[in-house]
Amino acid sequence: MKAFKSFLHVLIASVSVVSFLGGWIALAHSKKPVQSYTSQSIVALPTLAPIPALGSLSVSNSNSSGQGNGLGILMSSNNNFMNRPLFRTGGS
Repeated sequence: MKAFKSFLHVLIASVSVVSFLGGWIALAHSKKPVQSYTSQSIVALPTLAPIPALGSLSVSNSNSSGQGNGLGILMSSNNNFMNRPLFRTGGS
């Protein structure tokens, strides 16, 4: 039984190595992708506006009333979370 098990291990290992090398060779000799576009078909994308600095964003009560960019809503709702203890299990 031990000889049969060893034979199966060697067979599986050799088949794995041969299939890996065969796949590597097949991929190495496959056709390369064709560049189907020309320089005339490239369209220049518009540039985006720069991101405003964090110092220019202010948190005020007007943001929490639905006006503004919504940053005040996020920051005011996180205040309760930040005041809680970090490791609180709630167990007995």
